[in-house]
Amino acid sequence: MSNVTSIVGAQWGDEGKGRIVDYLAVNSDLVIRFQGGDNAGHTVINDKGKFALHIIPSGIFNPETMNIVGAGTVVNFETMSEELETLTSKGVPVDNLFIDVRAHLIMPYHRALDGAQEQSKSAKMQIGTTKRGIGPCYSDKAARSGIRAADLLDADRLRNRIEMALPQKNRELAYFGLKAYTVDEIMELCMKWKETYGAKIIDTLPVVRQAYKEGSKILLEGQLGVMRDLDWGIYPYTTSSSPTSGGAAIGSGLGPSRIDEVIGVTKVYSTSVGGGPFMTELFDENAEKLRSVGGEYGATTGRPRRCGWFDAVATEFSCWINGFTSLALTKLDVLDGFEKIKVCTGYRVNGEVINYLPETAQQEIAEPIYEEYDGWMSDTSGARTWDDLPRNAQNYCKRLAELVGAPIKFISVGPERDQIIIM
Repeated sequence: MSNVTSIVGAQWGDEGKGRIVDYLAVNSDLVIRFQGGDNAGHTVINDKGKFALHIIPSGIFNPETMNIVGAGTVVNFETMSEELETLTSKGVPVDNLFIDVRAHLIMPYHRALDGAQEQSKSAKMQIGTTKRGIGPCYSDKAARSGIRAADLLDADRLRNRIEMALPQKNRELAYFGLKAYTVDEIMELCMKWKETYGAKIIDTLPVVRQAYKEGSKILLEGQLGVMRDLDWGIYPYTTSSSPTSGGAAIGSGLGPSRIDEVIGVTKVYSTSVGGGPFMTELFDENAEKLRSVGGEYGATTGRPRRCGWFDAVATEFSCWINGFTSLALTKLDVLDGFEKIKVCTGYRVNGEVINYLPETAQQEIAEPIYEEYDGWMSDTSGARTWDDLPRNAQNYCKRLAELVGAPIKFISVGPERDQIIIM
């Protein structure tokens, strides 16, 4: 493992990043969650049990690893409290968790507005937000009216910030017929958060710089995938931050040249939760089989995921944007029972064949062009080396790597920590 490794989603999110981070965190000194909020979850299965982490970094299970919720995140302390309770109830120590002073805080009005704004859109234009307040919180960050973790540590400054932000928020809430908030109400909530989390709110940059200089193993963890990126994703059906390797540099405080390795995590088929184009989406028995065998239900919402064949065009685009040094292929075992497997290698748009990912409007009318492969019809969940895989499974994996343009580093064949092939 390199000094600094970034783990990023190569598809629409839910690729199994938590499972890869959990595996690598065992040998990491520092894990930094660099962007996003509690609107997406990482499912981690280890000797402590099964966990859905939404805001807490996946390195929390290693007591020797320092875990940082970084400057690029937005934090809901109510969700964090629930996660911490779940962890401690199963014997996981959590005193190795810290929050950067620059992280923005999700307030009750952000959550209220998120749901109301989504509801006000026509069904066709709904983004598929989880209504967790992520978008409105990032909007306030960009408008420079947000509340940051550092503000909790200075009551006078906090009150000033709330007094400045609240009149506009209450006008927006009134527009949707929602309850207004008083300054005292928000202050009381923030003081409760300070009491619980004040000691965990630190300036993480000196810690990160020192760790880097000492050659510590640092792991950067994001949520979602490049197709939900604010700049390069399927706008407007995106998240409000950048889950790319570029976003990892910004949200962690480690410059791009300090990131040695970028591992793109991708399923060997495709899934998506939320709105927007999804070119290889299936609506037949194959979709249902992928969903049921793969357990394709959202870790945060429980929503059934949209399922389809592997989209090599979209994933190659992701490889270019992120600069993958290697790939982690997940859920190979889900395809064990498929006689035929397809891979999208191009699109037909208005009669023209293209082999690159166009912008959102063109994606909405793009028809996938497929290559078809023979399946292997045998159980791969016990494979621990490349040679343990059936020949057809090897051929399939090699073809995916060839189309995406990055070598394979990991292949997961099940959810348990040891169900992984290291290349």
